[in-house]
Amino acid sequence: MNSKTLHIPARIIGLLCLLLVGLSGCGAPRFGQEEVRIAGVGAGAAPELGPTVLPTVTPVWLSSEGAAGGVEPEDVPLSALMQPATPQPPMSSVERAERMDAYLAGLTQQASFSGSVLVAHQGHVLLSRGYGLANREEAIPASARTRYRLASITKPITAIGVMRLATNDLVALDASICRYLDPCPPAWQPITVNHLLRQTSGIPNYTDFAEFLHYEQQPSTPEQLVARFRHLPLGFTPGTIYHYTNSNYVLLGMIIEAASGQSYAEFLQDEIFTPLGMEHTGQDPGDFSPLAGTRGYAGARRDIPLDVSNLFAAGDLYSTVEDLYLLGLALDANQLLPPHLTNAMLTPGPGRYGIGWLIEQRHDQRLVFHPGSMSGAATWFGRYPELGLTVIVLSNNTYTNVRGITDTLVGIALE
Repeated sequence: MNSKTLHIPARIIGLLCLLLVGLSGCGAPRFGQEEVRIAGVGAGAAPELGPTVLPTVTPVWLSSEGAAGGVEPEDVPLSALMQPATPQPPMSSVERAERMDAYLAGLTQQASFSGSVLVAHQGHVLLSRGYGLANREEAIPASARTRYRLASITKPITAIGVMRLATNDLVALDASICRYLDPCPPAWQPITVNHLLRQTSGIPNYTDFAEFLHYEQQPSTPEQLVARFRHLPLGFTPGTIYHYTNSNYVLLGMIIEAASGQSYAEFLQDEIFTPLGMEHTGQDPGDFSPLAGTRGYAGARRDIPLDVSNLFAAGDLYSTVEDLYLLGLALDANQLLPPHLTNAMLTPGPGRYGIGWLIEQRHDQRLVFHPGSMSGAATWFGRYPELGLTVIVLSNNTYTNVRGITDTLVGIALE
């Protein structure tokens, strides 16, 4: 009985030994064997490192399996992590310009950008040049003097024109717009010029109407544009809500004509463009004729030929990055307006909209800017007044992420 009792534990001990040997195969891999990784089990696979990629307008997100490349990251010694980082000397203006140029050249190579860019800091132009083609069919390269449709960057210029008239007491900002518009529907009597400037009038946006698609490629007069929304009720009490509309700035263009006795284009030429030497800026009649060959695209194809007479003073101007820079310098130096009117333009109201400008905090600094977007154009004119930093991006591709590009350029400029 004793021998039988002792025989059973021996078998159990043997089985336990075999089990221990099997379990040892689930630990770390033996020398010369590859580790087997199971997705979702344990700590998970470390992301693999691929080649360095230039920044892009659209972020390239890593998949759950990491970037391609097959290179495992090396373990960083603890001593290296404990060592204080060596301070890097600040970049020179030349180095900043080279980084900006490399970034934009990379975007151009990726077919993510075509257009012109100007970056200036504290009175020094760091970068001013073109990238890609202004006209793909005729292989016309973009340059710093390439003319582009401005889209809604037209609005701050229209606003400056109105403020010039206010300086000379030809327009009263608090007066009803019916003082300058004839005919003027009764519903518009409470609307002031200031309401139009600050996008708080309550007038609906005619470019949002479904029928706009039917006439956007046909020429239109300002009177025809106004006839499309004159009869409609206001969306809210004037001055109470911010609502961005092209209708407001079409009416401002008509007020400029009524108060000055000149056409919109002639007034801007005499009051702004000629005095500042903006030789490559003006009104596009709608047929691209002043653009010296520049054409608009939507990704890889030609965009629809929008006739910008359908936008009038809300979006029918063209310019270059260099001419817009001259305009920014003049505003900063109060060449066009007295300081109190310049300050009024840069004082945000509802929706962070001032008079023709958007104002917000970016990079812990005040940013004064206006973007533009329409068929065949994506634009940006931004200034950080306290930093003396200006970034202007004009593109002939509707899909260009001008804000993403601008943020990257500002980041390089401020490093």
